[in-house]
Formats: sequence, structure tokens, C-alpha cells
Amino acid sequence: MSVSLLSNRYYHIYNRGNNRESLFYKEENYDYFLQKYFYYCYPVFETYAFCLLNNHFHMIISVRPESQQQEIIISQQLDFKFPLSPSKQLSHLFNGYAQAINHQEDRVGSLFQKNFKRKIVESEEYFRRVIIYVHQNPDKHGYSISYKQYPFSSYPCYIGKKESHDFLNMEKTLDLFGGKENFLAAHDEFEASGQDIFGLE
Repeated sequence: MSVSLLSNRYYHIYNRGNNRESLFYKEENYDYFLQKYFYYCYPVFETYAFCLLNNHFHMIISVRPESQQQEIIISQQLDFKFPLSPSKQLSHLFNGYAQAINHQEDRVGSLFQKNFKRKIVESEEYFRRVIIYVHQNPDKHGYSISYKQYPFSSYPCYIGKKESHDFLNMEKTLDLFGGKENFLAAHDEFEASGQDIFGLE
């Protein structure tokens, strides 16, 4: 079943490896996935947070209006057919990445589950909470390294420990938290509370 993603709507999108298998086998695979994400998805999505874990990933995005998509396609001289389909751009991402991993690992078959999942982000409060949820996912899944040091999420970009990715709209996110200080405090508050923020999976 095709999943529709509508312009000017905010979404939490996520997917996992087929049969819960690994998506990332080497450290450079994480960077390669983000490079492919930038190529295929930056023209169609604004991205506010991400977290890549061994067998799944999370993204918080909104779909750009068509006028903005067209401007990016023209300015970057991309060979994309306009108007873009957000779901098809994600499909191109998954297929392109899967081909590279299958070649690397000498494997065959599907790498990702067939249909990615999505939840609509309907309020600013939900937006703030789901950003924290995504960033704290390494802790949720029992990684030995704290989410604050986990290198394959957007959190290190927000705190200045890692150079930001070109596709990441940190300005919008920090504005909705009321600034960087409130952004950090909100993450610390939920970490200290020990709450499972949503149980979104």
C-alpha cells in the first residue's frame, strides 16, 4: 500500500531492516546513507532530526511546497522529474542504498521492510517530544554509549560536537523549543525522568 505524504505537513518517518536484519554493517555505511538521503530527499523534505541505529532509522521531516522543490531542482541542476513524489524519493533512497549494501555484503533480497512507517506530527508539543524521542533512541534500545555521545543522530549537530548536515534545519527546531538552552533542558528533563516518551515502535 502506497503511503501519501502531503505538502506542508510534518511527519515522523521510520523503517527497519527486513526481518529486523542490519541496515548498517560498517561505520561508513551510516555516512553513505545520509549522502543518499541528501541527494534524493533534501529537494522534497525539510529535515529536523534523525537517528540511525543498526537495524532501523528515524527521521522528523516536513514536505516542502512544490514551488520550493522546483527551486532546489533547478538550482542544483538535478535530473528529477517535477513534481516530486515524496514516497517515490524515499523509495529511490532505499533502493539505491540497498543495492550498495547488497554488493558490499554479497547478499540478495530486500534490505528494508516493504513499507516505511509514518506518523503525522500534529502539534508543536508533539514535535518537541518526538524530537527528543528520536534523539534518545540509542538509550531506548540499550546502546552502551549515551545518546549524547551517539554519533549517528542529529543530536551532536545541535550541541556543536559535530558539523551539521546540509539537509538539517536546526534553526526551525531550536525556534520551536524556544532556543538552544531550552532544547538542551528539555532533553535533560526527559532523560532524568526515565520516561519512555512515546513507545512509538
